[in-house]
Amino acid sequence: MRAARAAASVPERRESLLDDEAHQNDRQFVTALARGLEILSCFGPRKAEIGGTQLAAMTGLPQPTVWRLCHTLSKMGYLIPAEGDKLRPGIPVLKLGRAALACVPLAEKARARMQALADSTGSASGLAARDGGRIVFVQQCLSEAQLVMNLRVGTRLSLITSAAGWGLLAGFPEAEREKLIATHALPDPRWPQTEPAFREAMQDFATRGYILNIGVFHKSYNTAAVPIYGRDGLPAYALTCAGSSATHSPAFLRKVIVPELMKLAGELQADLRAFEAAATPPRRG
Repeated sequence: MRAARAAASVPERRESLLDDEAHQNDRQFVTALARGLEILSCFGPRKAEIGGTQLAAMTGLPQPTVWRLCHTLSKMGYLIPAEGDKLRPGIPVLKLGRAALACVPLAEKARARMQALADSTGSASGLAARDGGRIVFVQQCLSEAQLVMNLRVGTRLSLITSAAGWGLLAGFPEAEREKLIATHALPDPRWPQTEPAFREAMQDFATRGYILNIGVFHKSYNTAAVPIYGRDGLPAYALTCAGSSATHSPAFLRKVIVPELMKLAGELQADLRAFEAAATPPRRG
């Protein structure tokens, strides 16, 4: 019984870019740096403090390697001691996060309009972008409603088993979407149970232009989501609006939320393409 509990407490290994053969064969790829970044990426709102043994299990790296990496990151202030033998991110990580968000001008541009949508409908409105097999919230606006999920900026969810992830995946051409699913489904134990609902949502998107996630991941929580496309025609962000199933029924989502969500998505898509155009250097004659 004790052994079973110990085994259950060991976290599963995270999906890692270090497993990519393209990186392994790249002479310019600095493996030591990548390993250090993998250590930092293990931390998040739900895993604010992690021990060395857990980090080794999550990254698949040898324990001595993890110790050396953590020692270096601690010396630089990126990790600091927590309770027991655990570590947590230090202030320099916060600086990196703020710098990254500052490079996402759409997040700040969208904030006031997302907050207005959230307030007017008693919802939570989110803007999320893809990071490998994860979807990361770069903006989140909450109403004063009691039953909204408090997903903060920086929250990372599974790309294929989250409402925001579905909103982004819906915008990809089918072949590209299937490649992403094939790559990221295996490590996610929830995928087999949620795949039928996902397929239905993709069919709905093809005819309606939006997806609804009705209690798939949280029985008392419903979400509407749409993709926002970049200049290359691929989805760059997912825009979501969600709330308690007691107030946000499928009919309410379709009648009240979706029209406003799609209108805002169109506005933000125009903003995004303007940002991209401004960042593109002019072609020389």
